[in-house]
Amino acid sequence: MSRRTAAAYPLLLLMAGCTSRAPAPAASANPATSAAARAETGTTVTFEGAPALRVEVAGTAAQRQRGLMDRIEVPAGTGMLFLFPAESTGGFWMKNTLVPLSIAYVNGDRVVSTAEMLPCPPAQTECPTYEAAGSYTAAVETASGFFAAHGVVPGSRMRVAGVQPTPR
Repeated sequence: MSRRTAAAYPLLLLMAGCTSRAPAPAASANPATSAAARAETGTTVTFEGAPALRVEVAGTAAQRQRGLMDRIEVPAGTGMLFLFPAESTGGFWMKNTLVPLSIAYVNGDRVVSTAEMLPCPPAQTECPTYEAAGSYTAAVETASGFFAAHGVVPGSRMRVAGVQPTPR
């Protein structure tokens, strides 16, 4: 091996370790801390009559596809805001989602519909799809029961505060 190749070899090993195809771990040793830390994005969503939710923002196609999969909990007061580049009509499903969730489909600043979604663990091969009652530009997922407990219904207003990526 030449000196140049020998000098480059440790760098190549380091780079190979940084591009592993293995999936990132779903949770740390303390899942409550890791889930709460993920929601510390500075973005909040507030629905009329409900407390604010600290949310992770899913603004890219890959982030929207991954959603809250493999999470072992969604702490109270947290969730995920899905932003779409154009109006959408497709439903959400819960494949590889381990906890029950509430979802609100939103067009502009108004709730189109809400739904309660049940887990669909990895071993399950068929999962139901939860459709919106109309087209939407955003969706918010949070702990099960949130929207019903706070009277969030079709027509309720949603406000987003904080940094948000442009959906792509």
